[in-house]
Amino acid sequence: TWGQQRKVMIKKVVEEDKEGMLSFEELLRRVNTTFQEDQIFETYQTLHQLDELIEKGKIKNKKGEIMKPTDVNYLAWKGSDLYKEIASDIETLNKFLTVVKELDLTDYAKYGWNLGKEWKGLKTWYRTVPGLPSIDVACECLINHHIFIPLSLFAEVDLYSTWMPRVCHCEVKKNYSRFRKTVQCEVSFPWPFNNREGVCHGYGTTLPEQNAVVVIMRSTEPGIKEHIGCPIPGLLKPKNVRFSLHCGGFYFKHLSESQTLFRGVFNVDPCMSFIPQWLINFAMKKVVFALLGIIQEKCKAFSGSEYEKRVTSNSHLYDEIRKRLN
Repeated sequence: TWGQQRKVMIKKVVEEDKEGMLSFEELLRRVNTTFQEDQIFETYQTLHQLDELIEKGKIKNKKGEIMKPTDVNYLAWKGSDLYKEIASDIETLNKFLTVVKELDLTDYAKYGWNLGKEWKGLKTWYRTVPGLPSIDVACECLINHHIFIPLSLFAEVDLYSTWMPRVCHCEVKKNYSRFRKTVQCEVSFPWPFNNREGVCHGYGTTLPEQNAVVVIMRSTEPGIKEHIGCPIPGLLKPKNVRFSLHCGGFYFKHLSESQTLFRGVFNVDPCMSFIPQWLINFAMKKVVFALLGIIQEKCKAFSGSEYEKRVTSNSHLYDEIRKRLN
């Protein structure tokens, strides 16, 4: 997993000068460039290198002076929105991949997972922790298509409300890059509960060592007014309740040219004092399980669909996806 990989020696992403020193400004430029290009691992490698070497006195500022961990410019960088975003990215990715790995095991029950429903290769799971308001939800199915097909389905966020069960609104509030965005979504809840909605920040990246692609997301923390220049919108409807998505995402593993493993994993707090078992059963069978079947059907109907048209018209995005898959 990436959690193990990051413990390995970080490669040099910025060359040293004759004195064995590295430039603070050059490292920051590297961080910004790789972040904008959606190279999350390269971004983290540079960030790790900067944090590690400034402790060793190997970083200099533009005046050629050695920077210390207490340097005002370094502390300002560590307090910046970009630094916090990268740190949150890695933390969320680690949590997500840990859960994905748990579902690989036949004894997943020892991790607290309960099987929600299983039928013809479609599976759903859930787990709760007494005293905690959140719930973990997971699902899995095989898609008999090349990985590019389901990826194109999930790339078109504004169409989620046309096919995802109970999603009645999904709007991109800001695109930061090709694979990073902020989205506002609303989910209808059965009576007597009010609808839930959230503002989520997500990004996509490849995992070459796993032949996989992940889309990772988390919601805005309460009280936050802005996210990297994007104002956090208010509720879509006065009676809606804002949920908290602590960690979530989609996992697509390339098995062959005609088969993809799909998994969805979410740790969400629906903001209830108590989550009744009937609501969990409803979500497992009528929402999450139904989603899996719809994904399979949407992929079968890809040819001639709105998704195929968007792939053709948006070469800036989909050519890059093909390039990274190769």
